Amino acid sequence: MALFTKKISAVKVPHHKNTAALASVVAPPPPEVLIPTNMQSGDACVPVVSVGDTVKVGQVIAKAGGRNSVPLHATVSGTVTAIEPYKLTGRAAEAIRIQSDGKMERDPNLAPPVVSDLDGFLQAVNDSGVVGLGGAAFPVWAKLDAIRKNPIPTVLVNGAECEPFITSDHRMMLEHADWIKKGIELLKEYLHSEEFIIGIEKNKPDAIEHLTQFFAEDNTVRVMPLESVYPQGAKQVLLYNATGKVVGPGQRLASLGVIIINVTSLAMVGRYFTDGTPLVSRSITVDGSAVSEPKNIEFPIGTPISYVFEQCGGLKNSPRKIIYGGAMMGKTVTDLNAPVLKATNAILAFGEEDSKKKPAAPCIHCGRCVEACPLNLNPTEFSHAMEIDDEDRRAEILTREQVSLCMECGCCSFVCPAHRPLAENNTAARGFIRKYNAAKKEGGK
Repeated sequence: MALFTKKISAVKVPHHKNTAALASVVAPPPPEVLIPTNMQSGDACVPVVSVGDTVKVGQVIAKAGGRNSVPLHATVSGTVTAIEPYKLTGRAAEAIRIQSDGKMERDPNLAPPVVSDLDGFLQAVNDSGVVGLGGAAFPVWAKLDAIRKNPIPTVLVNGAECEPFITSDHRMMLEHADWIKKGIELLKEYLHSEEFIIGIEKNKPDAIEHLTQFFAEDNTVRVMPLESVYPQGAKQVLLYNATGKVVGPGQRLASLGVIIINVTSLAMVGRYFTDGTPLVSRSITVDGSAVSEPKNIEFPIGTPISYVFEQCGGLKNSPRKIIYGGAMMGKTVTDLNAPVLKATNAILAFGEEDSKKKPAAPCIHCGRCVEACPLNLNPTEFSHAMEIDDEDRRAEILTREQVSLCMECGCCSFVCPAHRPLAENNTAARGFIRKYNAAKKEGGK
């Protein structure tokens, strides 16, 4: 397997940016919210409230619980009615249920943080509860903490938003450039970064024009129009197309003097330092053929998906598929009571005709999946390996073919003329390798 050197592979997917021109609106508070304690990619948080407690918006309800964790805040004012077991994408943890009083009263202690050095800055970013809002949910403070090991002269602000349907980042760039500017100013001051590249796909010309004019007098900020291809927003792809740099297997971006931060994540950090509001709400894109009134709309984190659809005119028909995130990399939702999460940038609902799976046929060995893979991986080899009963042999092949590098972008499935479930198989293969290596490590102790 060889990483790209001159040209990175990509595919053209339908944009379906139906809500791009629709300004974000704020939904009325839901009757209750359910806030899982493991919404970030690190360890789950530890509740610091009890059933019966009264809480206000922005009040800490769970403290950071360990590695790469951030605190959780009440997203509505009201009463804690339960602290209950909850399984989020296969990971079990607790969730805090709050009955809203409808008042949305802010915690009177909320105020912009006052910091004077790097330690204080990173602690404040931790306190904000902001994680990667493009989908990764990696705590922003942990990403910025890379400055302790490597200088970070270049910051790539990811405004590509290459997934079909999603326009929430697009609206953020149009509506809250001031928060983005504040975030950039903070990184200049505390990370001493010297170059900021805001990468935006060319299918957002109004955002490109707006931010270009907004930062016209700042020669450290450059708005870079990018080709509208998928997956332009993936870190490896954005890094290469914006800087020409390649991040190798196991290599951290910071070792190249670069970090990438989602534009909405940066804006939320900027907002916290502007008015003291931690991450308590998300503006999300609600769209899909089953949605009556597609829109960009802001909800408290923890809002049930059923309430989300209610605020979008309901569903036109019984959806066959509901997705957290985009049509390419989103995760299927099976329960309408599931909550809006920190990393939820869209909720899509599709009717029967738009979500039917075409029957898979045998592989015709055309090689399109390999050609389409941004990292030149071989999904057919992963498929063959997963059919091998001998787990040691299976792990040997998957390791040799570097399945762990797969970003699960779905390009392989998108181009497969035989409609084989390559992306799903890649996910299963990555999960197998993680468990296999963990078991080997445990057995070697």
